[in-house]
Amino acid sequence: MAAKAPALHRFTRQGISLEGGIRFFFASNAGLTIVILVLIIAFLLKEGLGFFPGYRRELEVYRVAGLEFVDLSRGPLTSHEQLASVLNRAYYAEINGRAAKELKRMLESSELFNAYSEGVAPPRDLILKNLENGVDPNSEMLVQLRERFAERQARALNSLPPTPHLTIPERAALVADLRRREVTATEDPALVTVLADEYGAARQRFAEPLSGFREVIDSFESAGSDLSDLVMDMTETVTVTKEAIQRADILEKDRSSLLAAAANTKDPAERERLTADAEAALAETPDIAGPMQTLMARKPDCAATHAALREALAGITAKLPSSLTRPEANRLLQAAHKGTPILLAELAAAPARINEWRSDKPVPLSMAIRRFLTGKDWVTGGEWQDFYGILPLFVGSLMVSVVALIIAIPLGIGAAIYVNQFSARLEQSLIKPVIEFIQAIPSVVLGFIGILVLGTVLREVSQVEWLAWVPGFPIEERLNIFTAGCLLALMSIPTIFSLAEDALNNVPAAYAEASDALGASRFQTTFRVIVPAAYSGMLVAVLLGLGRVIGETMVVLLVAGNRIKIPDFSSGIGSFFQPAHTLTGIIAQELGEVPLGSVHYRALFVVGILLFVIVLGINATAHRFFNRTPI
Repeated sequence: MAAKAPALHRFTRQGISLEGGIRFFFASNAGLTIVILVLIIAFLLKEGLGFFPGYRRELEVYRVAGLEFVDLSRGPLTSHEQLASVLNRAYYAEINGRAAKELKRMLESSELFNAYSEGVAPPRDLILKNLENGVDPNSEMLVQLRERFAERQARALNSLPPTPHLTIPERAALVADLRRREVTATEDPALVTVLADEYGAARQRFAEPLSGFREVIDSFESAGSDLSDLVMDMTETVTVTKEAIQRADILEKDRSSLLAAAANTKDPAERERLTADAEAALAETPDIAGPMQTLMARKPDCAATHAALREALAGITAKLPSSLTRPEANRLLQAAHKGTPILLAELAAAPARINEWRSDKPVPLSMAIRRFLTGKDWVTGGEWQDFYGILPLFVGSLMVSVVALIIAIPLGIGAAIYVNQFSARLEQSLIKPVIEFIQAIPSVVLGFIGILVLGTVLREVSQVEWLAWVPGFPIEERLNIFTAGCLLALMSIPTIFSLAEDALNNVPAAYAEASDALGASRFQTTFRVIVPAAYSGMLVAVLLGLGRVIGETMVVLLVAGNRIKIPDFSSGIGSFFQPAHTLTGIIAQELGEVPLGSVHYRALFVVGILLFVIVLGINATAHRFFNRTPI
């Protein structure tokens, strides 16, 4: 008799098997991931694409109200002020360079005194406060405070900063003066005062040969007073017009919202009330023609003022010295010499632009797109006009990424090659976990390390005199592109290392065996056979490391300096030691503070879309190279 077949599970009887259930589970997860990605893209597009019509309207108001006309004169005026600032910096850099010895001696004595003052400040402040409140100086509490002051004084005197430019007797005299210093003393120590007077006398002495240079700078500054007054007068006029247009736009937006709500309501009484409110919110058409006519009447004055300023500056700048004796001062002077022709050309072209300007010229949507992609200004929340130009943000992100990859590629690839080809098993068990552990460090912790340690150390190192030949040294800002790039390099090394090592592992063993059979050394096999065979995989590692760097937010927000300005490339490699802002940093910094649905809010979403496209392009390129790999 045949054996009885086992009863099927009720799920099996219904056509559902365990294998099919598992397959369905993972397929649904993959489908859910795709749905979430599509929803994210749809949300970004919904919030971001509304930016360009809104920005076009802002640019239209900017033109119709006359702000654009005023900026035709404000631009040359700003360039003139910046050039005057460069000349002043060159003047004072020359004086301070000549009086460098006196300046360093004064600064060292002041830093020593400040370090002492900070060390004894807590008990000293308590003693002074009690004395001011009339507490008996011989009371037990003040006696204890004086004992604490003596302890803090001893510790402070034992941890004073070095003073290499002060002589040993001078430092000893200053320390002795501080040791004898009364708790209630408020005046500076004698040596600090003497060195400050010496520095002041040296500045005055070195300024006398530069009196001609000073007169040229003063003449240069005063030459722009007429243009400055003209811009100020026109600014008052156009600001009133802009405010009137903005009020009318707000009322019209409210009226449209009320009419839309009235159309969607089913209650006749509510519909009637909303319609009445919409009619009451109807804005009066602001008077634009009158103020614009007054503004256009200033065209001859504007053109004449620009021409007069150009003629005056051409004569003044001809009197500038050809060079200065101190490197930093001479660099600034040469920058002023290079900027002068640009300013004169800008002043020469201004009258034609002023005469050709028209307020009724339409503002197309393409202009808003072009201003966003190529604009050099990201100005938000200002009293004058908001501008959304991502060029400085893109340049900042690019420069930080360049620094990070320059550091991370040789370290990550080199570590992968060594661990995979040359290291012993014990070294592999130590090096790989350490490098991969870096990924576990929170980015905010790395940001704090950059602020408190790396940035401070780099700036202090840059102050060393024998490193003054390095471009960008001494570093003025401890939070800059280079500091952020170093930290991002540390964050991207594990990605590059892991993927590069995987690429090396995927090289068939037959390649190495064939090379060994031909008598090649281990070094030759690695760099002539293994590495070229894994080239595509290593390139994928670098591209994904770049994607990691581009998308990082917290480190660049904390460490890059957050200055929305294209770095000054005239300083060459030194431009990497300047502060900058990035695409990711601007989103994190401003998104929580902007009004929901505003043009500024939507501009940040457009930046997010741009970042999404960049990272997607990097990953797609990496995927393409990965598929082309021959192994």
